[in-house]
Amino acid sequence: MQIQPELHVNASIYSNSFPRFDRPKVIGYIGLHNLKFCKTLRDKKVCFDLNLHLDKVKRKPVDRDVKLDDLLHFLLTQEHRLNFPIQKTINDAPIHCYRGLMTCVACTPYENTEPWKIVAILHKGNIYLCARDTDEKKSRNRNMSEKDKQFTSWGFKFEQFMTSDHPEANPNPDVPVDETEEFSLVLTTKLNNHKIIYGAEMDAIRCDKVVVPSPPSNDADPQTVLEYLCDKEFIELKTNRHIENNKQEINFRRYKCKKWWCQSFLVGVDTILCGFRNDKGIVEELKVFTVKELSKQSKKYWSGNVCFNFLDTFFTYVKRCLIRRVKQKYGEKALTNLHNLPLVTLLFEWNPEAHVQVNEAYTYEDDPILPELFIKNYGSRELI
Repeated sequence: MQIQPELHVNASIYSNSFPRFDRPKVIGYIGLHNLKFCKTLRDKKVCFDLNLHLDKVKRKPVDRDVKLDDLLHFLLTQEHRLNFPIQKTINDAPIHCYRGLMTCVACTPYENTEPWKIVAILHKGNIYLCARDTDEKKSRNRNMSEKDKQFTSWGFKFEQFMTSDHPEANPNPDVPVDETEEFSLVLTTKLNNHKIIYGAEMDAIRCDKVVVPSPPSNDADPQTVLEYLCDKEFIELKTNRHIENNKQEINFRRYKCKKWWCQSFLVGVDTILCGFRNDKGIVEELKVFTVKELSKQSKKYWSGNVCFNFLDTFFTYVKRCLIRRVKQKYGEKALTNLHNLPLVTLLFEWNPEAHVQVNEAYTYEDDPILPELFIKNYGSRELI
């Protein structure tokens, strides 16, 4: 049952000037022991065999459903330190999600193949957005070919060729990759009037321009670690097949560059290092891109203005749909008593060539996103 007009996706609607987007601020981290460093950041010829120890790789489970678990654990354990104000209206409610969800939404006006589903949850004055696998993606994951798995593993192996565990150490690719190892930042920013709190997996700290000291120990207090992380320059590491003709160049600019730009811009990353490989998985060339030049050189195919204006509009749409849902179920007065409301959930769906739709087909009980421990304990302090 549709409860709100559909959200149109056509890129031409969102070509206004770039919305206000604050420089992201680091407020936390997840997996400090997996923090990596990159000393080589320049264009050069190399010979990296991404198949090295491929037979011993530890892969992420294809069917692993992470939901928002790591971010929620961080919020729960750090609630006292963060001391976020309790919001009384949905329009002021902070949005919690992962960077991947925002990248997916932001790129939607230019997407023509990948549908998506997003669950929105209103709980104690906070909004949680969680991407859910579509039927197509579930099927693709279940039937992933060995070649597809190899492509994924090549990306992880390239990171191992380029990064080390300490600023002064050299990379050691002569060991199998553990693809489950992740280091993430938790950041906050504002996109126009939307406060966003989000987790983002980060590839490495750049340490080729300045001397970077060793990181604090894993048991250091969070403030010490934050002071260390906040002034470091992070980079993105990517791989791509060699570009050999005009069609490949156009596809690279139209699709890869758009996603790379969104991913990087959302977390304040200014530099991307790409390893260009052949079909056998041998990286033969390193090339450095600045995020600014990615946007400039690809402007005939996509616009960052469109991406971020649509993301801003989607967040507004989510809030309006939640307001309408609360009024329908609990009445107008409930909008000023969010802290005592039961969970309110909505499912947002989009398919290529269509509009974003919201409906009540989603049943939270069949697919709980927030663990009971989190529901019971987070945001339980009294309203002031």
